Amino acid sequence: MNTLSNTTNMTIRIDKNLKKNVDILFKNLGTNTNSAINMFLRQCDREQGLVFTPTMSPAPGKELLESLQEIEDYKNGKVQLPTFDTTKELFDYLDN
Repeated sequence: MNTLSNTTNMTIRIDKNLKKNVDILFKNLGTNTNSAINMFLRQCDREQGLVFTPTMSPAPGKELLESLQEIEDYKNGKVQLPTFDTTKELFDYLDN
């Protein structure tokens, strides 16, 4: 267990909104931001590297975002999607 004599302060700068969001997130997870940062650093020390894989993944495209919004609209009852009793009805619908 850490005692006051073997701890040190670290000062970091982060975006205010990010801090607010993660404070809420960690509170909901039953911890706090300070403890979460300590957990992250301990895991990095244990693994001797980052505990996630940094990537340059592209942002989702416009078509994907529109599709995801359509799914949300369907789930929230904002849109009705057609239903089909047979595959022929489906293919007839897709052909039009």
